[in-house]
Amino acid sequence: MWWIIGIILFLIINICIIILSRLYITLLYLHRDDRDFLQVELRFLRWVKIKKEVPLIAIDKEEMSIKTKEKTEVGSKDKGEQSKSYTPKDIYNQIKSIQDFLKRVVGLHKIIRRFLQKVHVESFKWDTQVGTPSASTTGTICGAIWSVKGCIVGILSQYLQLKQKPEMYVTPFFQQKHSVTRLECMISFRFGQAIFAVFQIVRYTKGKIPKWRKKTA
Repeated sequence: MWWIIGIILFLIINICIIILSRLYITLLYLHRDDRDFLQVELRFLRWVKIKKEVPLIAIDKEEMSIKTKEKTEVGSKDKGEQSKSYTPKDIYNQIKSIQDFLKRVVGLHKIIRRFLQKVHVESFKWDTQVGTPSASTTGTICGAIWSVKGCIVGILSQYLQLKQKPEMYVTPFFQQKHSVTRLECMISFRFGQAIFAVFQIVRYTKGKIPKWRKKTA
């Protein structure tokens, strides 16, 4: 009898730990001239780690599609690299299906806003280097970039909880063509909060939830 109570208590304690534990998501985006790199890492507790890398994002002008090479790691296991292709039609159809789904969720904006208010931005660093052969054009572009960054940080501070002051830099390179961007961001939220938000979305959804279908190259 006592061992049954012990198992029940053990399960309850572990469920509470999971619900109260924070999920950390780290985003790294790099852009240098015509090359792009995207990495998303998910960490939960000390044992769960999922990392997805998209080291190549290229545009195929002949097929009018976006080609990527994606690499996924779960813990210490490498799931290998996979090439994928996305045509404008594929992207449009998926966006349309998601828009239709969002329209079927009653009070979606309230659910998302309540969830975002509990999301912490642990760190945010955005460094941009830009240059053109014209000094005046370079100055104008740098000013526009500062404005865009300011608007984005303003939106983040309005809907999310900023734990640290965002670090942003814009470096002009005069009389030369130059384009480099590095964006690093880490957010966190409690696993239980995410489950509750998903439960509310499912509860107030009319119809089936659409699936994002990916086309492999």
